[in-house]
Amino acid sequence: MRESNNNISKSVKIIKENNKSYKNLIIIILIIIILALISGIVYFTFFNKHKEELNDNNIQEQEKSNEEEIVNNGNYELTVYRYKNGGELTKETKKDRDLEEAFIIKTNNSDAKVLAVNNKFLVLYNDGGLYIYNSKTKKSEKVSLENTYKEYEIYTNEDNDSIIGIGYINNNKYGYYNVVKKIKLYTDKYSMDELWHATQINNHYLSIHSGDMLYLLSSDSEIARLSYKDTDNVYDYRSFGKNGKYIFALSIVIEDDDFRRFYSNNFKLFYEAPDDGGIWNVVYNNNYLYLVDDNVLKKYNTNGDLISSNTNYVQIKGLLDDYIVYVKNDNLILENIEDSSESKVLTKWNDKWSAVTYGSGYYSREDLDSMDEKDKKEGLYIVVEYNSDKKDSKGNYGMEYCYTSLKQIIEYPIKEMIGGRAKPVLYLYPLKETNVKVKFSNPELLTTTYPKYNDSWNVTVKPNGDMYDKDGKYYYALYWDEKRYNEVDFKEGYYVDGKDAISFLEDKLTLIGLNDKERNEFIMYWLPVMESNEKNLVYFELTEEREVGNKLIIDPKPDSLLRVSIHIKKVNKKIDIKEQKLEKFNRLGFVAVEWGGMIY
Repeated sequence: MRESNNNISKSVKIIKENNKSYKNLIIIILIIIILALISGIVYFTFFNKHKEELNDNNIQEQEKSNEEEIVNNGNYELTVYRYKNGGELTKETKKDRDLEEAFIIKTNNSDAKVLAVNNKFLVLYNDGGLYIYNSKTKKSEKVSLENTYKEYEIYTNEDNDSIIGIGYINNNKYGYYNVVKKIKLYTDKYSMDELWHATQINNHYLSIHSGDMLYLLSSDSEIARLSYKDTDNVYDYRSFGKNGKYIFALSIVIEDDDFRRFYSNNFKLFYEAPDDGGIWNVVYNNNYLYLVDDNVLKKYNTNGDLISSNTNYVQIKGLLDDYIVYVKNDNLILENIEDSSESKVLTKWNDKWSAVTYGSGYYSREDLDSMDEKDKKEGLYIVVEYNSDKKDSKGNYGMEYCYTSLKQIIEYPIKEMIGGRAKPVLYLYPLKETNVKVKFSNPELLTTTYPKYNDSWNVTVKPNGDMYDKDGKYYYALYWDEKRYNEVDFKEGYYVDGKDAISFLEDKLTLIGLNDKERNEFIMYWLPVMESNEKNLVYFELTEEREVGNKLIIDPKPDSLLRVSIHIKKVNKKIDIKEQKLEKFNRLGFVAVEWGGMIY
């Protein structure tokens, strides 16, 4: 009996131990299952995330591949043309007598089309999407911008060697695409009729005319600055600087008075004064702006802070490149604005002379060759005109002083009478960017021309008047001098006192039909002549008479042509003269405007 009880006790003990083992086994199994579940969750989470990253990377690599796609293996060809005479690329796809083949782009579609070009080598085209073709690298870069717009324009960096943005317009709404950041800016915020209302002024800013307003827009972020109503008539603007630090200059009309304004890098107005034609009579050097204010040379930094005011000058004649031209102790002096030790006496000064006229400035070897001045040295030219109807003792009508890189002064006498057909300049304003050819019926009358006239001038012109030659060099107008012909007898015209010359010219030139810029440049050139004469007879030779003497042949033919040549005669007393009747010029369509004059 006792043995039986012992057996039962042993069996119970074994069962208990077995149950304990089972429990431990179950716990171990449960732990394994839990660990497996956790591992599975972690694995699948990581796998999916990695898979997503791989997909993203694949997409990015595909996008990168698309952005750098070389499209030279397509089955179709898109021919890009250029103008024969100008050499600039064109959107035109039909070859005619004025176009020649520039290069061919291989495309994947037969209906690929050129949408925009820059002067030399960049082409925006449609090939089932938008692409930019670089003729230098022969590569096409896909643009992440939808091809749904009516008109496009290419913007390049300041060196014109790479694209930075694309302007686009549809339903008269302007937008900008930053190619580097791949972002769209300003879409549908500004109304514009044509893209020529938008002008790139440096790497970071562009200006647009929108309705009655002028805006300065950032090309990096959606910011609009310096907006003015056209009633203020902003007729000229420019930026100085680089690397994102700029000073902005505007020439503006307020209630018929001209002003110049300068804005700092943070768009603070730091200088405003009546504009006497000196808005561009400034120097930007080493991140400082120098300007002349009532014979005081002022120096500003890009923040608009006045750094210094130099009052050591009495008669400042102008600023040229890095130099100031002034009169001291009866000498005309050229001096470095940052180093007064670099100073040269040009000549003894006569108060009847005028200096630093439009002919002054730096002329490179290329510039001089293009003007057929191969015997002259490269350097900074200061032109002095003798405001008199008589030559000097050596038979000169003026003098050009060339300051060379060797810091030498070379004199070049002006032998031809400045009072010939002095400074005719021609402005062109087509309705769209156009290749324009200009010729004269009597080219033998031409003396000096710039750019060099060889049988004709051939330039690409934008609607705002900007001109570019075949090499992409910029001109604001075409310039020439002519031999003296078609003198007038002053049986009609106007008598004008020198002290009244400004108001007289402003009134008559406005009546004739010159715009603000043309009128300003005309007055700046001829005002010194009339003021030095003290008493003047004036006659305006207009389009019909000018066309008889030396007809302008412009192709394509302008819709509106205005030619103005002022004749000025010095007199010693007031003379009664029959008043000349002037008619208003209507500026319609493609407009061409010329002004010049002659002294008696």
